[in-house]
Amino acid sequence: MQFDLVLAGKQAVDEDNSQVAIRVAELLDLPHVNSVIKLDLSEDKKSAKCLREVDGDRDVAETSMPAIITTQQGLNEPRYPSLKGIMGAKKKPITDWKAADLGLDAATIGVNGAKVEIVTIEPPPAASTR
Repeated sequence: MQFDLVLAGKQAVDEDNSQVAIRVAELLDLPHVNSVIKLDLSEDKKSAKCLREVDGDRDVAETSMPAIITTQQGLNEPRYPSLKGIMGAKKKPITDWKAADLGLDAATIGVNGAKVEIVTIEPPPAASTR
């Protein structure tokens, strides 16, 4: 597939690991910038300037394109779809990709290929009062 930019969320809500986008960038040998709150593409679309939040401060990073960017709240203002757009979206086909379609061995992905197994998740014990 050809692409210029991949946008991903900063972190997942399950494990809060912040790993997927960065691992994908490493596997594809692409530059990546994380926690971006403002993104400016150059005129020729060959580079981007990224404002990001780092340890309570702000930092500017520049990257060549194509790149993978993880986003942080504040990057955009959401647009709400019109009724016409919602109705039109219902008619759009959804492509269902299987592991084989992507040249992947099903034994190496998902639960079968997981290197970590979560056995249980429990809240911490309540703090005792004295």
